[in-house]
Amino acid sequence: MFNVSFRTMKKLIFVIFAFITLSIHSVSAFEISDIKNYSAIVVKTMVESDTLHKKTSKKTEIRNGEALRTILGDEKIKFDTEYVYIGDKKIEENGSTTWYHYKSPKAKKPVYHLYYQKKEPMYYAQTGDTLAVIRTSDTELVLLITQKGSKAEQELFDIIGFRQANKETSWWKELWEQKSDTDQEEYDIKSDNLPVDAIKPKTWARVYFTPGPECENNIIAEINNAKKIDIAVYSITNQNIVDALVAAKDRGAKIRFITDRLQSAGKYSLVPYLEEQGFDIVTNKKHKIMHNKFAIFDGERIENGSYNWTKSASESNAENCSFFEQQDKIYTNQFEYLWNLYQE
Repeated sequence: MFNVSFRTMKKLIFVIFAFITLSIHSVSAFEISDIKNYSAIVVKTMVESDTLHKKTSKKTEIRNGEALRTILGDEKIKFDTEYVYIGDKKIEENGSTTWYHYKSPKAKKPVYHLYYQKKEPMYYAQTGDTLAVIRTSDTELVLLITQKGSKAEQELFDIIGFRQANKETSWWKELWEQKSDTDQEEYDIKSDNLPVDAIKPKTWARVYFTPGPECENNIIAEINNAKKIDIAVYSITNQNIVDALVAAKDRGAKIRFITDRLQSAGKYSLVPYLEEQGFDIVTNKKHKIMHNKFAIFDGERIENGSYNWTKSASESNAENCSFFEQQDKIYTNQFEYLWNLYQE
């Protein structure tokens, strides 16, 4: 039998505990694919004021936090935070962040900021990198930075439904240019080519996943606040969204609707009901299917993603929807093109 001193035993216990801690940490290391496990994230392109390399301020904070309120709420709270940088190398470090707001005497509303610590991943973050804020529990966050142009950034974009536009040609042209062999000269749609605009500097994109109510609730919130709504959606069977559209029309909002002709004639389609309510609706006449799923609110804000405006998309499907500010009127121009085309 070994005669082990108390001091030696204490050291041995410390080593075992340290080994277990490191093992747990390695197993729980964050992967981009983990994003699918959570219902909502917010994403932005980092600007100088977000980084530790800024010249204009010594504050370590993420500004323009209105979009963050959708996942962080209104109350001041301190989060246990996993800081993750993925680019040429992967760096992870645990720490905390503080979500807070203040209101100056002259301000009309509070200003929300996310205060972060000077952790190693934040020193690697540069202007142009993509920042994702992910709330993983009531008291925990992940701050994920993916290096601009990296495979990690592309993986992030793929998961949240973003696509990089082809700079050589219009991606709308790519989407519709492939003809089918039908006598009607209809078109096949490359739905996997649907891109989301690059995120404007100083703005956020909000991304939600289903099953769950987030896509439905946020679409309804946009409808409730808009005076002009242009919708191009493949299928609509969600009564809650339709009720919001009817209420918006009744209060005077201008609404136009493009949808698929086959889906609109389906058993559960609510398009006939919308037609009875006097909505301006056109269906595809030149294409095999109208597979778009986007909406434009007041010509500025876009909702886009795989999410159809259906009950099953909220309750049982694995879908995504994104909300962001339109750039260069790309979606508006395409909506006008389709609207006019389908009325010829």
